[in-house]
Amino acid sequence: LVAIIMAGVLGIYGLIVAIIISGGVSSPMNGGNTYSQFTGWAHLSAGLCCGLCCLAAGFATGVAGEYGIIATGLRAELNHAKNTRNTMGMGGGGNSAEVVDEGDAGKLYIGSVTILSFSGAIGLYGFIVSLIITSSDVWACGDAK
Repeated sequence: LVAIIMAGVLGIYGLIVAIIISGGVSSPMNGGNTYSQFTGWAHLSAGLCCGLCCLAAGFATGVAGEYGIIATGLRAELNHAKNTRNTMGMGGGGNSAEVVDEGDAGKLYIGSVTILSFSGAIGLYGFIVSLIITSSDVWACGDAK
C-alpha cells in the first residue's frame, strides 16, 4: 500500500510541474513572439528533470516495494515455522496453518518502508530542481541588447 501511495505522489509532482510550465507559456502579442528560446529550453529541461527523476524513483519504489514485501512475508513464514516446530516438540498440536505471531518481521517491514521513503526522495529532488528551473528569470524576446 505504501508503494502505491508513493507512486501517486510522483504523478502529482509531474502534474504540478506541468501546470507551472503551462502558466509560463505566453501567446504572441502585437505580431511579435514573447516566448523566447531560453524560456522554451528552460521549460523543456524542467519537464525532463522532473519526469526522468520520477521515472527513476518509480522504478526504485517498485523494486524496493516488491522485495520488501517478499522478504517480510518470508520472514513471517520462517518465524511461524520455527514456532510450529517448537510447539510440536513439546507435545502441542502445531498443525495450524494460520500465522498468529510474525515475530521480528515487523522490524523488516519498518526497514523496507524506510528504503521506500528514500527512493521517493529521488523524485522529490527532481521536483525541487524543476521548480528552481521554472522560477528562474524569464527571457522575453527582444530583451537582448
